[in-house]
Amino acid sequence: MKKVLTLLFVMSVNTISLAQTNQQPEPKPETSVTQRRIVDLPLTKRSFRPKLTLQRALKLAESYTVKEKIDLSPYYLYQAKYILYGSKDNQEPCWFFWWVNEDGALGNYVEIIVSIESGNVSRLPSM
Repeated sequence: MKKVLTLLFVMSVNTISLAQTNQQPEPKPETSVTQRRIVDLPLTKRSFRPKLTLQRALKLAESYTVKEKIDLSPYYLYQAKYILYGSKDNQEPCWFFWWVNEDGALGNYVEIIVSIESGNVSRLPSM
Protein backbone atom coordinates (compact mmCIF):
# COMPACT_ATOMS: atom_id res chain seq x y z
CA MET A 1 0.00 0.00 0.00
CA LYS A 2 2.85 2.38 0.83
CA LYS A 3 4.49 1.64 -2.50
CA VAL A 4 1.29 2.44 -4.40
CA LEU A 5 0.82 5.73 -2.54
CA THR A 6 4.43 6.67 -3.11
CA LEU A 7 4.13 5.87 -6.81
CA LEU A 8 0.96 7.99 -7.12
CA PHE A 9 2.61 10.86 -5.27
CA VAL A 10 5.71 10.80 -7.51
CA MET A 11 3.55 10.70 -10.64
CA SER A 12 1.43 13.64 -9.51
CA VAL A 13 4.52 15.72 -8.64
CA ASN A 14 6.04 14.97 -12.07
CA THR A 15 2.82 15.95 -13.80
CA ILE A 16 2.60 19.25 -11.89
CA SER A 17 6.23 20.13 -12.46
CA LEU A 18 6.05 19.32 -16.18
CA ALA A 19 2.86 21.33 -16.56
CA GLN A 20 4.56 24.46 -15.16
CA THR A 21 7.59 24.25 -17.45
CA ASN A 22 5.43 24.69 -20.56
CA GLN A 23 4.24 28.14 -19.52
CA GLN A 24 5.40 31.02 -21.68
CA PRO A 25 6.55 34.28 -20.09
CA GLU A 26 4.07 37.14 -20.06
CA PRO A 27 4.79 39.77 -22.69
CA LYS A 28 5.91 43.16 -21.36
CA PRO A 29 3.25 45.83 -21.66
CA GLU A 30 3.89 48.51 -24.29
CA THR A 31 5.15 51.77 -22.90
CA SER A 32 2.42 54.35 -22.88
CA VAL A 33 2.36 57.18 -25.35
CA THR A 34 3.02 59.75 -22.66
CA GLN A 35 6.16 57.95 -21.50
CA ARG A 36 7.41 57.81 -25.09
CA ARG A 37 6.74 61.51 -25.50
CA ILE A 38 8.56 62.37 -22.31
CA VAL A 39 11.62 60.45 -23.43
CA ASP A 40 11.57 62.18 -26.83
CA LEU A 41 11.44 65.69 -25.32
CA PRO A 42 14.63 67.69 -25.79
CA LEU A 43 16.55 68.40 -22.63
CA THR A 44 16.97 72.05 -21.81
CA LYS A 45 19.84 73.39 -19.81
CA ARG A 46 18.48 74.94 -16.64
CA SER A 47 20.51 77.01 -14.26
CA PHE A 48 19.10 77.37 -10.78
CA ARG A 49 21.93 79.63 -9.68
CA PRO A 50 20.55 83.01 -8.59
CA LYS A 51 21.76 86.12 -10.42
CA LEU A 52 22.85 87.61 -7.10
CA THR A 53 24.71 85.32 -4.69
CA LEU A 54 24.00 85.28 -0.97
CA GLN A 55 27.48 86.62 -0.18
CA ARG A 56 27.11 89.54 -2.59
CA ALA A 57 23.63 90.31 -1.26
CA LEU A 58 24.97 90.39 2.31
CA LYS A 59 27.64 92.90 1.25
CA LEU A 60 24.93 95.05 -0.37
CA ALA A 61 22.79 94.86 2.78
CA GLU A 62 25.74 95.84 5.01
CA SER A 63 26.66 98.76 2.76
CA TYR A 64 23.00 99.83 2.87
CA THR A 65 23.07 99.90 6.68
CA VAL A 66 26.20 102.06 6.58
CA LYS A 67 24.61 104.44 4.05
CA GLU A 68 21.36 104.67 6.05
CA LYS A 69 23.33 105.02 9.33
CA ILE A 70 21.80 101.91 10.91
CA ASP A 71 24.05 100.81 13.78
CA LEU A 72 24.29 97.01 13.67
CA SER A 73 26.97 96.73 16.38
CA PRO A 74 24.54 95.55 19.13
CA TYR A 75 22.91 93.13 16.66
CA TYR A 76 23.87 89.73 15.33
CA LEU A 77 22.81 88.15 12.06
CA TYR A 78 20.13 85.68 13.07
CA GLN A 79 18.81 84.52 9.72
CA ALA A 80 19.55 84.73 5.99
CA LYS A 81 17.29 82.99 3.49
CA TYR A 82 15.77 83.02 0.01
CA ILE A 83 12.18 84.29 -0.09
CA LEU A 84 9.53 85.42 -2.55
CA TYR A 85 8.60 88.97 -1.53
CA GLY A 86 5.61 91.01 -2.60
CA SER A 87 1.92 90.58 -3.23
CA LYS A 88 0.53 87.27 -4.36
CA ASP A 89 0.37 88.37 -8.00
CA ASN A 90 3.67 90.26 -8.04
CA GLN A 91 6.29 88.27 -6.15
CA GLU A 92 9.99 88.61 -6.78
CA PRO A 93 12.86 86.48 -5.49
CA CYS A 94 14.82 88.17 -2.71
CA TRP A 95 17.44 87.49 -0.10
CA PHE A 96 16.12 88.15 3.40
CA PHE A 97 18.47 89.14 6.25
CA TRP A 98 17.38 89.41 9.88
CA TRP A 99 19.57 90.94 12.57
CA VAL A 100 18.42 90.54 16.20
CA ASN A 101 19.52 92.69 19.14
CA GLU A 102 21.60 91.04 21.84
CA ASP A 103 19.27 92.24 24.62
CA GLY A 104 16.46 90.10 23.20
CA ALA A 105 13.80 92.81 23.45
CA LEU A 106 10.72 92.24 21.32
CA GLY A 107 10.62 94.34 18.16
CA ASN A 108 14.30 95.26 18.45
CA TYR A 109 15.56 93.83 15.18
CA VAL A 110 16.50 94.86 11.66
CA GLU A 111 15.11 93.12 8.57
CA ILE A 112 16.56 93.88 5.15
CA ILE A 113 15.65 92.36 1.78
CA VAL A 114 17.80 92.42 -1.34
CA SER A 115 16.18 91.77 -4.72
CA ILE A 116 17.93 88.99 -6.63
CA GLU A 117 16.78 90.37 -9.99
CA SER A 118 17.59 94.08 -9.57
CA GLY A 119 19.88 94.20 -6.52
CA ASN A 120 17.63 96.80 -4.85
CA VAL A 121 17.98 96.92 -1.08
CA SER A 122 15.19 97.92 1.30
CA ARG A 123 14.52 97.74 5.01
CA LEU A 124 11.36 96.13 6.31
CA PRO A 125 9.69 98.09 9.11
CA SER A 126 10.03 96.55 12.57
CA MET A 127 7.55 96.79 15.45
